Amino acid sequence: MKEKKKLIDENGLRLDGRKWDQLRPIKIEVGTLHNADGSAYIEFGKNKIAAAVYGPKEMHPKHALLPDRAVLKCRYHMAPFSVDERKNPAPSRREIEISKVIREALQPSLILEDYPRTAIQIYVEVL
Repeated sequence: MKEKKKLIDENGLRLDGRKWDQLRPIKIEVGTLHNADGSAYIEFGKNKIAAAVYGPKEMHPKHALLPDRAVLKCRYHMAPFSVDERKNPAPSRREIEISKVIREALQPSLILEDYPRTAIQIYVEVL
């Protein structure tokens, strides 16, 4: 039988030294990528994430545009070096699913009808 791993030691501290009621350190910077229309850099504990938004811009390829609203494209990606064991740089099923969830979560908050025949692109890179 597998030995159970304790998440809190006898002093009431987590494995990373935090008390049970302490959050990880948080750092957020906006406007970090100068080529993007909007961007942010986020650190939450040891997690480091860069996010960028481009658009609305002219849609390419043209056959994919929508005449009455903008197309929202999202790409979530984990860098190959972001995990303990190097991952394949190609998008995994998990990354594709998270990209879809991000798009579906943000779509209701955007007024895509104000930008017909364009594209808004969101990129999230886990470093």
